[in-house]
Parts: sequence; C-alpha cells; structure tokens
Amino acid sequence: MEALKFPDVGQTEATLTLLRDLIHNQRLALGQQQLSLDELEMHLATWEEMLHQLQRHAALDRNARLGLLYEASQALAQSIDWEETVQNVMDLVIRVTGAERGMVMLVEDGTWRVLISRTDKGLPFDEGEVQFSHSIIQQMIAQGRALLTNNAQRDPRFSSSESIIAYGLRSILCAPLMVQGELLGALYLENRMKSGIFSPDDLATLAAFANQAALALANARAHQQTSHALLRSVRELRVLQEMARDLNSNFNHSSVMEHSVRWVTTAIEAESGALGLLAEEGLRWVACLGESEPDSNAAWQALRQRRPDFTPHRLLLPLLREERPLGIFWLQASKRPFTEEEYQFAVRLADTAAIAIENARLYEALVHADQAKNEFVSLVSHELRTPMTSIRGYTDMLRKGVVGPLTPQQQEFMDVISRNVERMRIMVSDLLDISRMESGKLRLKPVSTSLKAAVEEAVRIVQEQLQSKQQFLITDIPDSLPPVYADPDRLAQVLINLLDNAVKYTPARGTIAVRAKRHEKEPGFIHCAVMDNGIGISPEDQQRLFTKFFRSENPTIREQTGTGLGLAIVRNLVEMHGGNMWVESTLGVGSVFHFTLPEAPPEEPTGETVEGNSGEGTPHP
Repeated sequence: MEALKFPDVGQTEATLTLLRDLIHNQRLALGQQQLSLDELEMHLATWEEMLHQLQRHAALDRNARLGLLYEASQALAQSIDWEETVQNVMDLVIRVTGAERGMVMLVEDGTWRVLISRTDKGLPFDEGEVQFSHSIIQQMIAQGRALLTNNAQRDPRFSSSESIIAYGLRSILCAPLMVQGELLGALYLENRMKSGIFSPDDLATLAAFANQAALALANARAHQQTSHALLRSVRELRVLQEMARDLNSNFNHSSVMEHSVRWVTTAIEAESGALGLLAEEGLRWVACLGESEPDSNAAWQALRQRRPDFTPHRLLLPLLREERPLGIFWLQASKRPFTEEEYQFAVRLADTAAIAIENARLYEALVHADQAKNEFVSLVSHELRTPMTSIRGYTDMLRKGVVGPLTPQQQEFMDVISRNVERMRIMVSDLLDISRMESGKLRLKPVSTSLKAAVEEAVRIVQEQLQSKQQFLITDIPDSLPPVYADPDRLAQVLINLLDNAVKYTPARGTIAVRAKRHEKEPGFIHCAVMDNGIGISPEDQQRLFTKFFRSENPTIREQTGTGLGLAIVRNLVEMHGGNMWVESTLGVGSVFHFTLPEAPPEEPTGETVEGNSGEGTPHP
C-alpha cells in the first residue's frame, strides 16, 4: 500500500480539524482496500496517537497564547509614556502573532500613517519598505473587526487590488484599534513570502491584543497631551510673567510699545508683527517687527468689531481696556499656519500688552501734568516772592517806628502781620525747593562743614520757640567728630526743620536732644539723630511721613500749621548729599529722626560756618 502522507501541521485548533478530516477520509479509503484487520488496527492506532499528541500540543499552544496575552497586558498597563507604549505594542504584537513584519498605524482626519514598523528580528523596515494595502484597511473598517487573509494574491476580496499585486502581499493580519467606538488606528501584520502562515487562532489572539493595545495607546496619548498641555501652560505663564515684568518696569510709552511687539511676535514665532494705535488721524502703526507690511483695512474691520480675527496665516488682536479700543496687534506667518493654541496664547499676550501700554500712557500723561504743575508752582512762587519781600520789609520798618511810634494795639497787629508774612515766606520757599528738586534744578555746593557749629546755629534760630514752651534741649556732639561734606545752607535747613518739628510736637517742659557720632556700620559717614519725648507718630503715619503734602489725621498734629512739605524736602536734601534718613517713633512716647551724611575728605578745606562755643552735652534752657 502507498505510504500515507500527512500535512505539515501546526499546534492549532485548525490543524486538529484538518487532521480529523484526514483520518475520516483515510478510514473511508481503507474501508475500500483489502487490508487485514491487524493492518487496519495498526494504522488507526497510529492516527489516534498522532491526534492525541496534537490535541495536547494545541492545549499547550492555547496556554502559551494566554500567557503571552497576560504578559502583554501587564507590560502595557505599566507604561503611560507615549514613545515607550508604542514600542511595547510593536514588539509585543510580533511576539504574540509570530509575524514576519508588522506596523502600528494611526488615523487622523481620514489619513493613515505608519507610526512604527518592525521585523521579527526587532529591526525597523528599510527605507522605502514602509508600505501597506489600503484595500486591507478599507475591508477591516467595513467589517468592523480584525481581518485575516492567508493568500491575498488569490483572495477574491483583494486579488484585484493594485497594492496587493505591487507589494507581493500574501499572509496578512489586520486589527482595528478601537476605544469607546473611536477608531485610533490599526495593527498591521504580514508575511510576504509564504501563504497560509496565520490561523484563526492568530486572528483571535490579535483581536484580543488589539483591544488592550488600543486602551494603552489611548491612555498614553491622553497622558502625552496632558503633559504637553501642562508644559505649554508653564511656558506660557513664564513668558507672560517675564513680559509683564519687562513692560511694567518701563514707563516710556514708545519703548513699551516696541517691547510689546517684540514679545508677542517672538512668543508665537510669527514672521512679522506690528502694533497700531488709534489716533486723531486714524490708525497709526507705531512699532513693527519683520519685513511684511500690515493690512490696515483688515485691522480697521477687526477694531470696529472689537474681536480678534484668526486666519491660518494672520492674527489681528484688538487692544481693549474696559471695552475701549486702544489699538491692534497684527501678526503674520506665511510659511506655516498658526495653531489654535498659539492664537489663544497671543490673545493673553495682547491683554498683558494692553495693560502695560495703557499704564505707560497714563504715566506719561501724569509726568506731563506734574511737570506743568511744577512749572506753575515755580512761576507762582517767584511771582509771590517779590510782593512778600516788600510786605516783609515795610512791616519791619513800621514795627521799628521808622514812620512814627506805634500804639500797643498797633504793635500787636504788626506782630501778627509779621508772623503770617514769615509763614508765607516759608511756604513759598518750600514750594520753590520741592519744585527745583523734582525738576533737577536744585544744585548743592558741598564743602567741609562742622556739624557741631551747624547744630549750634540751628539751636540759636529756634531758641525763642524753646523758651516760649520752657523746653529743655541737649546737644551731644563730640569735639573730635570729623566735619561732614555738605552744603552749609542746606544742612542748616535740614537741622532747623527737624528742630522746629520737635519743638512743635513736644509738650511744654519737654526734652529735645541732638546727638551725632561716627556711623558704626557705614565707615565714612556721620550719624545724627534729633530726639524728643513728644506725642509720637503712629505706624500708619510713619509709612507716609516723608511724602509730599502729607498731613496726619491726628487732631493734635492738625492743630499745627504747615505745608506738609518740610520732611519731604529734608529727606530729599539728605539723599542728595548721599545720605539716608529714617524715623523711629512710638505713639505717646516720642520720636527719633535719624540721618546720615558723608564725612568730608581730609584735603577739603573747612567751610565758613558759624562756630559755637558750647561743650559736649551742653543743655539749652
């Protein structure tokens, strides 16, 4: 009898089915031959043993597949990184199916692209070999499940496909990557050299693996998108902070506009950018970056509608403050389209720029107004000075009896006039000083000056006020103290102002002290302090004490006359000398006004100052 031949079977249920059919057919064939019973039993026993072995191998094959699927699911579950997940999916699907070649494919807006490719050797495809059949993909989508063909060249579904013929495709497995009804892509496996490589078991295994892979890829993509969004948000926030810091530190209107265009254009990587501001004559382009010319007509239309105009290659961003249009940003990118994320970021950048531009405009207007005010104050002060000088001179003549003796009542009236004229003179002088300081016109003439002599002269000037309130004043200035480098007239102004305040706000029979010494922490500086045990200053008032025109709400302080300029002038004068000034005070206890002045250089000759003879720690009743 001719030897029986068996097909080259694999360890699958399909192979077992073929073997069962073969045994059945051989039974029929043997039944038609004249074989002995022993020969028949021998053949049947052989076939039954082969069937038993193949069934055992099939069970082992199913267990191995399940093990591989479990291993794959564990590996995919542990990865949320996109690149790592894609690599895992590719490597695992080759292992699970035993395919010669494979690809992971994604679909976006109907366009399929190969994300990664591998051979069974773990190598990517050679350049030019990344090819697939669209007919296979379309059939998979049409049937909505995994697809198997063991000879695409002869499969009636694909035999006429140009790609099947051109690429010489034979055994192909293809499974969709689906998550909640959404098609993400496909797993595409093939063997170009042999037919009949894949079995229905391979198809079922691939379908099961594709479900796990789709979920893993969806999770990894969501994680990647979240990470990218977070990184983008952090970057955008950093840019916005740096932009705001840069623009808000610059109060020059023109400079702020130029910086704004540079920030916005660079941040979204536009090729050209421009800023237009509304003016009386219309839209005026005040700052440009790049070579392209802005479109004024389109800009006007966006400004009228007061909303951004977003096209693929152009952005128009109106600048609004409280619904009031200030101007517009024009941005262009001709070589690539703007993304939605760039558009949203540009809107936030424009809002930040609008605030800075408006602040710079307001600051510039404030500066102009302040300059106009200073010029007006200076003009008025100068105009007042001449009549005040005349009034003061004639008042002094009347008080001295130059035009005849005065009655006691007339003398009293003249004293009132004289005191008020002096108040007016001080006010005019303060206004002139603060105006000159702010305009930069006040010039110092520093020389080597004896601080002790300057203090004694200031004490002499306020002596009458001290005596009227029966106050006690102590000066504590060592004879060895080096001279200071200061303008004598301005130093006298500082000391007289501080002593005058101390006298005003110290009660009758109170104590005032002036002390000076070399600065312990700043070599080359003299530290001077004017102390009193007066009414003190609240912490709130201390914060504003040296600002112009500040007047405390304290009724006791309100009773005293003044312009609110004295301490502002004093601090400015001290700082113009290179020193510092500060206050320490406790309400109801008293105050200490500190200031520092530089020591005079050794070679500087001593300035002409009024010298005093009082010794260290000398009291002045």
